[in-house]
Parts: sequence; C-alpha cells; structure tokens
Amino acid sequence: MRRLTRRQMLAETTAAVCASALAAPYALAGSPGSHGSPFSPTPRAFLPYVAGPPAAQHVVYVAQNGAPDANVQNVIALAGGIERFVDYDDAVVLKPNGQWPLQGYTHTLCLKALIDLILARPGGFGGEIIIAEHIHRDPTTAMQDCYCWNMASGYNRTNNWPDMNYLELVSDYNGRGIANVTAIPLYDSGQGGFVAVGGPADLSAGQHGWVRTTYTTAANGRTVGLCHAILRSSYSGDLIDVQNGVWQNGGYSGRRARLIFLPTLNNHGSLDSEDYAGPTSALKCHIGVVEFPDTSACSLHDVGYADAISPQAMGESVGQLITQVISPAFYLTCAEYTGYRGRTDPTAANTKTVALCTEPVTLDYWTCKYVMYPCDTAQTFMNPDSDCHLRQALLGCNGKGVRTLDESQMLVLHA
Repeated sequence: MRRLTRRQMLAETTAAVCASALAAPYALAGSPGSHGSPFSPTPRAFLPYVAGPPAAQHVVYVAQNGAPDANVQNVIALAGGIERFVDYDDAVVLKPNGQWPLQGYTHTLCLKALIDLILARPGGFGGEIIIAEHIHRDPTTAMQDCYCWNMASGYNRTNNWPDMNYLELVSDYNGRGIANVTAIPLYDSGQGGFVAVGGPADLSAGQHGWVRTTYTTAANGRTVGLCHAILRSSYSGDLIDVQNGVWQNGGYSGRRARLIFLPTLNNHGSLDSEDYAGPTSALKCHIGVVEFPDTSACSLHDVGYADAISPQAMGESVGQLITQVISPAFYLTCAEYTGYRGRTDPTAANTKTVALCTEPVTLDYWTCKYVMYPCDTAQTFMNPDSDCHLRQALLGCNGKGVRTLDESQMLVLHA
C-alpha cells in the first residue's frame, strides 16, 4: 500500500501523462493504457491521469485534522471534484447512518458539506438531492428525538453537529429558497406510503416503492430479500428509481439517479466486546437502504446476524446487492468521531477523518485498521487482519468481486 500526499500524487500522475504521451500515444484515445484500463476518447479520458492515480490500484482518498466540512471539501477535491461523480441534472440520493444518537448517526455538518458541494458543482447543478435513510422503525417512532430526523439538541448531539438535525437541515435549505434539497425517510412496505412493486409504472399517486429480489448465499445457504427503492420526489414529482434512473411522464428520462453512502465509523458492540458485527461502517450501512421483507426470505440483517451468525453471509449479500441491484457512486466515511467503545458511548475518539472510496471493502479495511484500531489496539477485533467478524464480512463481499483486502493493491492518497 502506497501513501501519497496530493502534491506527490499530482507530480507522479503528471509524469505518467508525459510518459504515456511519448510511449503510447493511443492510450488516451480509447485503447487500454499501461495499467490495462480503457478510457473513453473524450476530454474526460484525461481525468484519471491528471486528477487521479493509476487505475490498476484501489484508491482511498483521505482528509484529516480539519473541521468536518473542510475535510469533506478536501477529500472531494482530492478525488477529482464533485463533477467527477455528479452530473448537472442528476437526482442524488444521500444515504447516511441515522439509527443512533451521538456519534452513532452521520455527522450532520459532513452531510451539509457534501450537499453544499453538489449545489455549487462546477458547471451548475439543476438536479435534486434527497436524504434517504431506513432506521427500521415505524413512521411514528422514527420521528422521535433520538433518531437522525428529529435528533434532540443537547446530549443526543454529543460528538455531532450541535446546530441542526436532518429535518432542520432540509428546512434551512428550503427556507433559503433552495427547494431541491429534500428528505424521504424510508419504511418497510405497508408503512409511510411504501409498497412492493415491479417498477415505477405500478406506483399510484403519493406512493414510494420497493422492487424486490432474492439471493441465496453460498456462505450459509440462507435466502435473503434484497431490493431497491423508487422514491417519489416532493420537489419535482418525478420517481427516482435508484437502480434505473429518473422516471418522468410515463418513462425513463435518461437522467441518472446517483446513490452516495455516508457511513459512520463505530464499534457495533462495546469496549472489550466483539458482538456479531464488530466494527460497523460502509459495509453495514447497506442495511439502511433496503426494507426488511414480510416474506419467508431473511432480511439483510438476519441473513448473517441471526441465530448461528455468519458475518460472511451478510457481506456476501451486500456484495450481491451492490453488484447486481444498486450501483453506488461512492462511499464517504465521516469519522469526525470514532466510537471505538460503542455507537452511543460518549467517550469517543476525535479522529477528524473523512475517507472516500468507490466501494466499501477497501474503505472499511483502511478506516478500521488505520483510524479505529489505533484508538485502542487491545481491541484486536477492530483490526481487519485478525480473524474477526469484520474480516469475515469483508471477505464475503470481496468474494462477489468487490475490491480488496490486500494492501499491496491499495493506493491511499492524503489531502
């Protein structure tokens, strides 16, 4: 694993551009480059050389020791700018963690910083942004003051942004005339206007939908219910199908839906105690983007975390979800505080880290090993190199072709 600063990265990639131009003049015109990765014959083909690392390595972008919003700004800039991931008219769905208070929910200032970057996208932004999270509570309970939507000020916002909860954040944007930032709390079918459907054409007025599928794991033979959401925008009236794009006037419009995860970095158990999950971050964040089906299939939680536990089955199921059902744009781990003693233990490490990767396995490996584990090295289950539940889950996802646990294949770039 190589670690480079932004200046070192730019120097090396500038040299790579020169070398490629002299030694392989056709590499920038659509033929495979020196790292075996094809690039489109457009101006965007130069972006991986000028603003990114060699494509053969799996990249983690890291910003540390700034304020939460500055870290988000710096890590997005390091990764090539928000325009690398979001187009002018995209419908962007932001999926944070929201089920627990304190550092247990995604730092609201990090969430705000990403929204601000999208709104200020170079070239403009004419799409919309939806905050969506399933905390797996009914609509009444989900609005209580111990969850992200209406998180109470004071103690519940310890180790988080004291100014606003998620609904207050949306209200603040709307009050300033920015109507294209909204929120849709997610619920299981039969609650909050959500129903099971085959596609957007099946939805009646006012409804959101879940499109269901199943998968049987190799790890433990259980069948898990997977799905993707179709969200009815209160801003545009369009249906945002997170798998297939924006549905408008009876058909897909060609506009993209871009799903971005903003996980926390916490110990799911407690100090000196590895529970069934261990560290919880980008991989486990997917449990809040699906419903728990009212069918014979297991939920994404119970496929690996119920009865005889099999973290590898959970990881494998997430791998199936992100390779066959949804296609996240990127993952942004917001570790302003790391709950190494637990998600809601007020004694947390102020790790001041934001890390970005396009997939969760490499990201969780790096953040757990180099951000969480150093908080207390006696907690060996936080080290993904040990035989722990974290590693088993990562291996399950990796088995579906999702990136790497091999540090020699990683490139870590620091802002």
